[in-house]
Amino acid sequence: MPSTTRTSAADDLARIDRLGRAAATGNRIACEELMAALHPPVLRYCRSRLATGAGDATSAEDMAQDTLIALLRALPRFDHDGGPLLAFAFTIARNKIIDTVRRSRISRIDLTDSVPDRVHTGDAPDELTVRAEQAAMVQRLLGRLPERHRDVLRLRLIEGLSASETAALLGSTPGSVRVTQHRALTTLRRYLAERPAPRMAMAG
Repeated sequence: MPSTTRTSAADDLARIDRLGRAAATGNRIACEELMAALHPPVLRYCRSRLATGAGDATSAEDMAQDTLIALLRALPRFDHDGGPLLAFAFTIARNKIIDTVRRSRISRIDLTDSVPDRVHTGDAPDELTVRAEQAAMVQRLLGRLPERHRDVLRLRLIEGLSASETAALLGSTPGSVRVTQHRALTTLRRYLAERPAPRMAMAG
């Protein structure tokens, strides 16, 4: 991972924490800047935890907004020395998503780790079908991973955080994060190897 990416991520975390401390005192400008800084990562987190489908973008946006409102209300009671504020935001989002899933009686298999922001429109219909089937397959496999493994993959591969930054967010150690990431990827490879070979279409 490039050092500039690690530095940028670390700077973002530090800036969010600084804004959180200022916002907790009632500073309106800090509150606005904090919400603007938190919205992109929180929205990506919500998108990555919700299955693709009609209306999912709106659901993720609503979930992100609800998360930020809840965080703002809880900010005066937040222990700023107890961990990164972004980790607190992710915890709120995760709890809200779990509650929504339970209410909707959606299986954990529908919680995914990768949701594309846009659809490639240049592909032929049959190629789009293959892509959709592959995406659904990956979602099912990710849904079989333990939540801790999904969180590590999300922060490391989607958010682009270093092992140290991921460890800080999850209350772990860099070594443990690396081990968890390795195990998660190994498990995904095993799941892929266990899949039956696709049947070839018969020529007409």
